[in-house]
Formats: sequence, structure tokens, C-alpha cells
Amino acid sequence: LTVLQSPSLTLTSSHSAVSAGETVQFRCVSPSPTCISADFRLYRNGQSIKSQKAESSTTFVLTVDSSHQGQYSCDYSFQGSSSITSSRSSSTDLTVVTLPTPRISLSPIKEVTWGEKVDITCSVETQFTGGSFTLIQNSGSIRETKSGTSVTFSLPKVDFVHEGSYYCQYQTRVSGRDFSSPQSSSVCFSVVVNLLQPNISFSAPDGRSHWWLQGSEVTRGYSFSIICSTKPQYPGGSFHLEFSGSNITRTQSAVNHSTTFFYPEADFVHQGNFSCVYEVTVSSRTFSSPTTELLVVSVKVSPVPFIASGVTAGLLLILVPIIIFLKKRSKNQKDHQMAVKTDHRLRARNRYEVAGGNNEMDDEDYENAETVFHQKEDSDDSDEDYVNVDVDVKTKAVASYGGAKTTCEITNRGNGTDDDDDDDDYDDYENTEVTVQKMDQRSDQREDSDVSDEDYINIDEEAEKLAVDNDYEDEQIHANTD
Repeated sequence: LTVLQSPSLTLTSSHSAVSAGETVQFRCVSPSPTCISADFRLYRNGQSIKSQKAESSTTFVLTVDSSHQGQYSCDYSFQGSSSITSSRSSSTDLTVVTLPTPRISLSPIKEVTWGEKVDITCSVETQFTGGSFTLIQNSGSIRETKSGTSVTFSLPKVDFVHEGSYYCQYQTRVSGRDFSSPQSSSVCFSVVVNLLQPNISFSAPDGRSHWWLQGSEVTRGYSFSIICSTKPQYPGGSFHLEFSGSNITRTQSAVNHSTTFFYPEADFVHQGNFSCVYEVTVSSRTFSSPTTELLVVSVKVSPVPFIASGVTAGLLLILVPIIIFLKKRSKNQKDHQMAVKTDHRLRARNRYEVAGGNNEMDDEDYENAETVFHQKEDSDDSDEDYVNVDVDVKTKAVASYGGAKTTCEITNRGNGTDDDDDDDDYDDYENTEVTVQKMDQRSDQREDSDVSDEDYINIDEEAEKLAVDNDYEDEQIHANTD
């Protein structure tokens, strides 16, 4: 009985651990060279998987996958009248490393506010533990590694350099050889600055304004302010005040997240819709907030002119009736004075007529007495009498001397310097003296006549009035002549 010696089996690859898809070679060699062909068989985990004919050695080539992992051995045999088979070689281990694709997740997703924290989690399910994950940014600026089959990469304060897409990969070492998993899927996020909508308000320090449903109202010529403010999010920044009535935008820096736009004097050009926009620069990028709600500002006319007009109109309504009343009263007083004077003339005429009927009074006496009354009336009612001084003096001289004659019974006829005036005055004195004498005669006759007591009293009162008036006119004449 012939016994064949066991062949030797070697793995030609440098490592016993391979990745799926790689090609490996097993070489099976008989210990004694022969010229007879032998059948070489390759076994994996005790099962024949491949056979080849060769004289003394052969090489088995395999493209491995995960199913090829195991223990390999070989043997050979000769075919003749009888089959002779060698014992199997020693075993050689082959490890096929297959790493699955890791999983990746992002929190929060898609959009991340500047300065916030971002978590990226990578995990894998494999038998090859002891490896690590590497987080890689597609741009290549970030690469971070953590050990474990499930790890979380944290970015505590994201900046704009952190935005972009990321993937992770698992690495492990098997039989002295490094293996890497396929790349995970990518996650992407962007860094944003979400500014809150600012607030807008209206203020008038002098109080000449009020709020109404559609907006605010300010009096023309008075100052007002528009205040823009926002909640604290980022330091600094500025406010832009936009006005619908103009394409000009006012800009002021924010102080404690607020600013005040002051208008010293309101005018109709300031009437319209106002709105605020907050703007801030974060990491060299500028961001703008949403626009505030519209603030409607109306400019009204000052009520002072209307008040003045109203006061004037009110005063006119009060004063005009008073003026009309005073003028009417003055006119009534003048009419009353005229009526009294007319009544005096009529009474004097009646007395003269009565006296003339009883005492045979001639017309010359009546005319002289009436002249005296007319001269007195003209002296009281008309200022024009004082314009022509000569005429007035001459006229009043007659009345004065007549009055003096009546009260004092003066019979001298004056001592004028002008001869012509002396002649005229002498005639006047004669007429006056005659008139007075006749009036005395009528007075005596009245006592004996049937004239009533009332007429008597009226005549005496009239004489007293004539005396007083003549004294006043006498003083005026002397004052004017002096």
C-alpha cells in the first residue's frame, strides 16, 4: 500500500485578510515531484470547492466575496488501477472584510442659525469592531475622527465656514491591514441669520399729536420722532427708515438695539408711510430683517389761525350789536334833543301869540324873540358856526347883550371900537331892549289875563333857560374876542 505525503498550501497574498472583490491565490505543492499528473483539490471549511490537474503543484485563483471567508486546505491524488489520495494539507485562514455603508444624520436639519450647535451622527453595523469614523466636509476644510461604531460629531457654534455637505466613513484594521467602509450619504446644511421683524413707533415730545386707527397725526410746524427697535440677537447693526413719499432712505446706527429718527418741524412733505429695516453684519456677511409694519403719518394744519378767526368773529358778533345800539342810542338822544328844542320854539311861539292877542304884541317883537331862539339852536347843534368867527361873534353878541339886558336890565349900549359895529350893535340893543320891555309888559298883562298857571310857569322857566344860555354865550364871545 502506497501512502502519499500531505501537500503544502500557501496563500500568495501578503495578508490573510482581504476585501471582497479582491483576487487571492492558493498554491498547493506535493512533497515529491512526479512525472505523472495528479488531481489537486482545494477545500474551504472541509468542502471541495475547486480541482485542477498538475504534475507536482498547482495554484488556485479566487475572486473572493464575503462567502469565501474561511479555512482553506488541499490534497492531491493519482488515478490508476486504483486511486491513491494524499492526506490534506494544513489549513490556511482567509478573512474577507466586508464593511457596510455607514448611516449619517444631522440635527438640526437643512438650516442652522449662526452661532447655534450642530450635531452629525455616524453609525455602522459590522463584526469588525474597534474601528473609527471620520467626518469629512466635501470642501475638505473639515476632517474629524472618532472611535466607535456609532459616534456624534458636534459643532458647538457654527459659522459660515461650517455650512456645506458632509459624509462619514468607517475604518478598521484586520490582520494587520486597514480597511475602510464605503462613504456614507451626504448631509447638507446652511448657516443663516434670521433677524426678527423690528418695531416702529411714533412720538411727538410737545404733545401736539395723537394716534388714530390708520396711523398717527402731527400738527404742522411741530417736531416729531420715529423710533425703530428690535429684540437683541446680534451686537451692533443699523436701522434704515424708508419713506413712501421719497426714495431717500435715512440710516442710523443702533444703540442698544434702538434708534430715533428726529424731525424738528413737521410739514406736508413728511406725510406718508414710514417703515424700518434692521441690518447687521455677521462674520463679514450682511443680513437684513423683514420690514416693519407701515406707520401712517398725517400732518394737519395748526388750529391757531382758525381759533383766532373764531375769536375775531365772536368779538364781532358781540361788538357789532353794541356799536349799532350805541349809535342808535346817540341818534335817539340827538332826535330827542331836537324834539325838545322844537317843542321849546313852539311853546315860545304859542306864548307870544297868546300875549300878542291879549296885549297887542307886534310882529317885530316876535321876530326878535324867534331870532334869539334860532341863534341859540345854531350855537348848540352845529360846529360849523365856530368856523366863521366874525359872523358867530356878531350873532352871539346880539344874543348876549339881549340876555344880559333881560337878567340885569342893563340899558347901556356898549362901547365898541369899530364905528360900523357900534351902529349895528346899537340897533341890536334897541331891538333887544324893546323886546325885553315888551316881554315885561306882557308879563304884567299875563297876571291880569286869563292865562293858566302852567303857561306862567313855563314862561318863567324859559326865561331862566335863556338867561343861563346867554351867560354861557357871553363867556364864549369874550373868550374868542380875547
